[in-house]
Amino acid sequence: MSRVKLHKEVEKMGICMIQKGDSIGDLIMEPELYSEIREKQKDDPSVAKWRAAVSSVVSTKGVSKFEIHFDDSLRFAGRWCVPDNDELTRKILTETHSTPYSVHPGRDKLYKDLKKTFWWSKMKKEVAEFVARCLVCQRVKVEKKRPQGKVQSLDLP
Repeated sequence: MSRVKLHKEVEKMGICMIQKGDSIGDLIMEPELYSEIREKQKDDPSVAKWRAAVSSVVSTKGVSKFEIHFDDSLRFAGRWCVPDNDELTRKILTETHSTPYSVHPGRDKLYKDLKKTFWWSKMKKEVAEFVARCLVCQRVKVEKKRPQGKVQSLDLP
């Protein structure tokens, strides 16, 4: 398969390739979402505040869970810090909840899955609101009530 054809196939999947060094073995493949987060972090004032706090501390060991990653992105305990951008958080929530391979996980499962990779303030609340607004989840929601009792037949007149 040629490089151009491979590059087009990878772009269709929403993955971008980043060359870290000079050789082909130094290519890193990551979702385009990460580069979008990295770009939006530069414009967000709260991210700038956290970044300044990390830079001002001489030794961040044990002081803060925020860190500046080698790709110049801000991370919180190794997770991506998502800037305060409604469009971006909606995109992340839609990607993880409504795509065919995710099968509409519930509120708790979705939060646990997102918590492994991303962090933003009021994340749990936003996840709960997003799942509550999902029409598919509302239609297939299982009733959690006890059975009302045995069915009794009516007397014949």
